[in-house]
Amino acid sequence: MRTTTSIVAASVLSSALTAFFISGSDRTASARSAPIPQDLGPADALVLVGKSDLRVTNADGRISWSDQPSSRAFSIGTVHVSRIMEALLRSDKFSSERDDFNTARQKKGAEFESRYKEMVEKAQAIDKASPEFPAMREQFQAFQQEFTQWNEGAERELRELVTQQYQSAYSNLREAVEVVADRRKIDLVMRFVPATEKIVAGDESAIAQQLLARTFLRFPESIEMTEDVLSEMNIQAPKKD
Repeated sequence: MRTTTSIVAASVLSSALTAFFISGSDRTASARSAPIPQDLGPADALVLVGKSDLRVTNADGRISWSDQPSSRAFSIGTVHVSRIMEALLRSDKFSSERDDFNTARQKKGAEFESRYKEMVEKAQAIDKASPEFPAMREQFQAFQQEFTQWNEGAERELRELVTQQYQSAYSNLREAVEVVADRRKIDLVMRFVPATEKIVAGDESAIAQQLLARTFLRFPESIEMTEDVLSEMNIQAPKKD
């Protein structure tokens, strides 16, 4: 059965110090070759004495300092999300979907333009006093309504397509982040924009948003995951200035 932390820690530390002083006073070959313990423990906990003693334990492989699940030492990583998303949305899969949509829209638009020109030619041949003129005017109004409904529907479909593409790309990104995070044993992954990235010209509100997106003013490069995520997704994304 394990002893308490203070007894174990004191015992191991005492053994280490004893071995150190013995090796220092005894210059024989056997004394110099004696191994010095490098690890403290095993122990159930480590008690750090202070104004209020702190009991540090191992909670599922993470340092814990209370019985609350949030009182854990979690590892952290960062991902330049916008850089990866831009690369994904430029990929053949998504760009071909947008190209197909735009091609179909342009074809339909050309049909409306051709019909409009025909109607204009017919209208120019009809005198405003002619009994046929009111019918022609109603035809123009019906055409205008038809075009407006189609155009609004096309705009709505485009927004839906873009939304679906962003959702799909973001899901792919999150899946890759999960794989990389598991491999590197990272608990928390934060999106960020490098503090060194240039500010894009805009109004004060746009500039403020860009500044707020720069989560860290300084951070260790060891927590950066962007390149690993790009490799996992097998895509390339040039670094921004």
